[in-house]
Amino acid sequence: MDERTRMRLKLRFLCLLLALCLLCTGCAAGEKKLEKYSASFYDAFDTVITIMGYAESQEAFDAAYGPARDMFLRYHQIFDGYNAYAGVHNLYYVNENAGREPTAAEPELIGLLLYMKELQPKLQGRVNVAMGAVLRSWHDHRAEGVAVPDPETLQSLSEHCDFDDVIIDAGAGTVYFADPLLSLDLGAVAKGYTAEIVASWLLTSGMPSYIINAGGNVRCGNQPRDGRDRWGVGIQDPEDALLTGANTVKDVAYLTDKSVVTSGDYQRYYVVDGVYYHHIIDPDTLYPSGFMRQVTVVTPDSGYADALSTALFLMPYEQGRAFVDSLPEVEAYWVLNDGTTHFTDGLAPALQSQGATSTDH
Repeated sequence: MDERTRMRLKLRFLCLLLALCLLCTGCAAGEKKLEKYSASFYDAFDTVITIMGYAESQEAFDAAYGPARDMFLRYHQIFDGYNAYAGVHNLYYVNENAGREPTAAEPELIGLLLYMKELQPKLQGRVNVAMGAVLRSWHDHRAEGVAVPDPETLQSLSEHCDFDDVIIDAGAGTVYFADPLLSLDLGAVAKGYTAEIVASWLLTSGMPSYIINAGGNVRCGNQPRDGRDRWGVGIQDPEDALLTGANTVKDVAYLTDKSVVTSGDYQRYYVVDGVYYHHIIDPDTLYPSGFMRQVTVVTPDSGYADALSTALFLMPYEQGRAFVDSLPEVEAYWVLNDGTTHFTDGLAPALQSQGATSTDH
């Protein structure tokens, strides 16, 4: 190779290097620095809801947070089975009227009921949104805090819990109860279902890097914009939560674009004669189940995770483990009555206890 050729190649290399440097500099200059922002509210689903995300400014965060909060508030009213709201044909309105005639319902309520018509048969009989009459009795007794429901009364109410008696006319936008004594309760799925709707909207907003914490229902968006590859989601210790109210973390799952939903015996309960009665009612015994302390479900869809966590809490561990192992894209973490923990093989690589961290190795 002669000197002239070497000089030409060297010049080409230097030009290529200069172009690459300019390109990288341009990318760095074009990138906008994102800061972490967070805000909370307590006006929906009887819990504190926190939304945290990475945005260019406080104004950009507010532009995403405001509509997300408004969606939670709207869906809370629609799925509320205990209160009426002016101009809203919500769950309470349907429960009060659908036993007499086809009753107008909000489109969002129709959507959730149709969703449960499809999902409920896949939950091994553990979740029944038509158990409203039974759950209302427990709700009222828990509010009074002095007694538990009478077994004979519960048995009588349980005879009016057939979801097939709920007739939905999506075209007309109405719901009708073939059994006039039936009542709906969406507590097993409504919060997670709403979180998924909000999460889907946030992904299209100016803040796709976010995490929603809705009182035990956590939904992660795109990865954090602070150098981490995954969000860290704490799995609460149920013993400390029940005895002291402390938010002690038993383990941490590192995840992105996933939902994490926990059902536990410490979330809503009351004490009668020294006995704890939590709010998750076994459809067979009509009393709070006693299979475990808590179960956490990890799967992409928050509504699905919410319903599954309730279903698994109402199963013995062995049955629930076999059920989860048969489901695609579902992982779970159990805390049993003796404090021992179990988790699916697919979840292990995401757990802090198994060596996982927030960054890729």
